[in-house]
Amino acid sequence: MSVKFKISADAPEASVEQVLEVLRGRGFVIERMFPGQKRAALARIFIIRSTGVQAAEVANALERFGPHVEYVEGTVTRKAVGLGTDPP
Repeated sequence: MSVKFKISADAPEASVEQVLEVLRGRGFVIERMFPGQKRAALARIFIIRSTGVQAAEVANALERFGPHVEYVEGTVTRKAVGLGTDPP
């Protein structure tokens, strides 16, 4: 499972570090979705890949950061439909 979250481009860098420290303190390993990206809108999208991680758990941990966290979302289950093949 994975959980993605985005920190607002307007959030101060100190707030970004606080968000990451809170999550690291809970044992999560956080990666940037777009490493090396210069645009804050993309550079501040992160992903946590961990067995059993739940979006609700991450959202609860980040609740105190309010508007600095734009979204938290879990893995999306997708179903292929109508790709030009007949169903089995």
